[in-house]
Amino acid sequence: MAELVEWISSELRFAELAPSWDRLAEGQTTPFARHAWLAAWWRAFGAGSKLRVCVLWRDERIAGAFPLHRRGARLEAMANVHTPVFEPLAEDRAALDRVLDAVLEARVAELEVSALPASSAAFTGLEARARAGQELLLSEPVHTSPLVDLRGEFATFRAESKPRWGAPLERFGRKLERDHSARFSLVEPPVDLDAELQRGFEVEASGWKGTQGTAILSSPQTAAFYREIAHSFAAIDGLRLSGIYCGDRLVAFDLTLLHARRLWLLKTGYHEEFRRLAPGLVMRLKIIERCYELGLEGHELLGDDSEWKRKFANGAREHRVVRLYGRRPDGVARYVYRRAIRPRLARAYRRARLTAEARR
Repeated sequence: MAELVEWISSELRFAELAPSWDRLAEGQTTPFARHAWLAAWWRAFGAGSKLRVCVLWRDERIAGAFPLHRRGARLEAMANVHTPVFEPLAEDRAALDRVLDAVLEARVAELEVSALPASSAAFTGLEARARAGQELLLSEPVHTSPLVDLRGEFATFRAESKPRWGAPLERFGRKLERDHSARFSLVEPPVDLDAELQRGFEVEASGWKGTQGTAILSSPQTAAFYREIAHSFAAIDGLRLSGIYCGDRLVAFDLTLLHARRLWLLKTGYHEEFRRLAPGLVMRLKIIERCYELGLEGHELLGDDSEWKRKFANGAREHRVVRLYGRRPDGVARYVYRRAIRPRLARAYRRARLTAEARR
């Protein structure tokens, strides 16, 4: 069996890898390793960077890959705030080790990998290499993502989670149906994708996300990214939408991916006008019940921990940002700045702001 490491720096070459790439990605734990996700991410957020994707070939197939891009002397994972989970791809531990070694052998000053699961083999592999003296390592928590483990029966889940709901969600659901002619569309493939996305994105932007500028429609790049993701996953029957319709009006919306018998929540929102009936929570409870009916193994709520997620979650995954620095002058300088100097500057800045505010 012949092994070869190839570094991809051309978008055309990266596009050519899609079929072989997805044969490997299909067996990965999350949908975020698929070529379509990474290609859409690069088109939306890769400006100012150079593509640098490390690929391990075994004969004619891809056995491992580390999707990266380069900014100056730093290699970064193809990930940002819109990436819930990032992991290198590998068909076995030997392939993962070979890819990790190839990336570290690139001898860049800094390698940054965000949203890496703390329980992943990639995380432990990078830590082990730092302990062996190959690199200097800094690791920080970035978010802990709640999840719903769907093993067992819905009745058991309902009984165990109900004390955390904080509201009579089932009664609210009946009230939505009675007073507002509510109709629930749960974990369904799209019928008219572009129209459904536009209505859903408008709902998501109607509340605090729109006000704070974090909604999908707040940025052309972000909107283009999620539209491309939706089309790509719809083409492989991996996109599922959920909503509450009051008459013809959409008042709550979910954008999710279906992969490896798990439902992955990308975006959700509801109209603040209906806030007193908690439509987002009502919809979440009904989605979880539907997941049980479909025989899924988990509902991944993704992103940061939050109060509404804890109402339903019975598990969580920690994700970290890992930075490795080469043991050469520029790498050591970056390590010292990030570990020692930057925190001191941040503390000094906070003290200065507090002092200025106190004098007002």
